[in-house]
Amino acid sequence: MNLTIYIGIAIGIILQGEIGLIGAGHLISTGTVNFWLVVLIGTILSTVNGEFFFTISRLSSKLIKSKKLNDGITRAKKLIDKYDAPLLLFSRFVYGIRNLIPIAFAFTDIKHAEFSILNVIGALIWAITFTTMGFASGKAISLFLDLKRYQMLILGIILGIAFASAMLKISKRRINYEKR
Repeated sequence: MNLTIYIGIAIGIILQGEIGLIGAGHLISTGTVNFWLVVLIGTILSTVNGEFFFTISRLSSKLIKSKKLNDGITRAKKLIDKYDAPLLLFSRFVYGIRNLIPIAFAFTDIKHAEFSILNVIGALIWAITFTTMGFASGKAISLFLDLKRYQMLILGIILGIAFASAMLKISKRRINYEKR
C-alpha cells in the first residue's frame, strides 16, 4: 500500500508539482509517508524535467537557426545576465516560467555540469519548501479533522486536482492553438 501511495504522489508531482507536494505533506503529517522520501521523489522529478528541457533545447539550438529564435535568445541572455544563478534556483517558484528558464539557459554558454548542479539545488529547495508547507498545513488541519482516517481520500483529491489542472492546461493550449 505504501508503494501505491508513493506512486500516486509521483503522479501528482508530474501532473501538478506543488499540489502533489503539498498533498504529500498532508500525508506526512499523518505518518503515512516519509518526509525525505517525498522530497527525494520531488527533487528527482523536478531535476529530470529541467534536464530534459535544457538538453532538448541545447540540441535543437544547434539545428535551428532563425531570426525569431535569435531574438528570443538575445532577450533570454539579458535576463540570465541580470539574475544568473538565482534565476535558475528559484524559477520553479514562479508559475509559468519553470520550463522556460532551462530552455533559456540552454542558449547561453553555461556548461551542462554547472546547469545540472544548479538544477538539482533548485529542485531540492522547491521540493523541501512545498513539502514543508503541506506538512505544516496538514498539522494545522489535523487539529480539526482526523487526516489519518481520510488519507486515501486525500490522495484521491490530490490526484484529481492534479489531473484536472493538467487537462485544463492542455485544453487552454489547444483552444489558443486553434484560434491561430
